[in-house]
Amino acid sequence: MKRRNPVFLNIGMAITLCLLTFILGQQIFGGKIHFKAAFNEVISKLTQNLDPEVYPQVETSALRRYIDLDPAAVNEISMYRNEDLMSAGEMVIAHFENPQAAKDFETAVQNRITSQHDIYSGYAPEQTALMENALVDIQDNYGLYYVGENTAGMDDAFISALKGGQ
Repeated sequence: MKRRNPVFLNIGMAITLCLLTFILGQQIFGGKIHFKAAFNEVISKLTQNLDPEVYPQVETSALRRYIDLDPAAVNEISMYRNEDLMSAGEMVIAHFENPQAAKDFETAVQNRITSQHDIYSGYAPEQTALMENALVDIQDNYGLYYVGENTAGMDDAFISALKGGQ
């Protein structure tokens, strides 16, 4: 009968334990989270600090004018834009059905950031700075694009609104 070497057995167990810890850590502390929050509840929490006179909701049919994204590509989408043409302030919240829709949303808002940055860089340095600090937060099934003051606070509100639906 052949005896197994306890050193190799211990090394194998240690490697397995490390892999399990890494995989569980990614699931708990990293990666994307699939949220069950209702879209209207997320919208309500994110817009409660936006003045509807300054940031009116953009009609879904006009969405393509601002970001190159087919509204039918996502489950639900809502955009709020500052009516002052000299202001870069805007916010888009989207609810996705699949990973491809999330990628399409991210690409569309990154293109929007680039084009708006180029426009404002010629004459509005404070708006250019806002574009440089634009928030894009893509979770598994939700995405937020926000240009304005206090992006960290808006991101915290976004995550809080999403967690409210768990």
